[in-house]
Amino acid sequence: MIDCHDCGGSVSFSAASCPHCGSREPSGPYIQSPRELRFHRIEERNDQTLIGMLVLCTGIGFFYGAVTGGAWPAAGYGLLGALIGAPAGFIINVSRRLFE
Repeated sequence: MIDCHDCGGSVSFSAASCPHCGSREPSGPYIQSPRELRFHRIEERNDQTLIGMLVLCTGIGFFYGAVTGGAWPAAGYGLLGALIGAPAGFIINVSRRLFE
């Protein structure tokens, strides 16, 4: 038996919730290990890198198309930039995971 983290009542260690207050975490909130926190930061950085590369390559393609041709070439080059940016961001993310 343990004391509930929220109400202090006696609760079985294997209980899913406290019978007194209904708390879903009677043993207290889960605390992540430093390793888990590091992996969450890596995943967050991966999301930011992927979005950043996609926006950057799309913007460069759109700008190049607008300067060289007009509206339709700008849209085409912007799409081409997006098609290049997504795999580029993925490659950066995979290589970061290999070397950390």
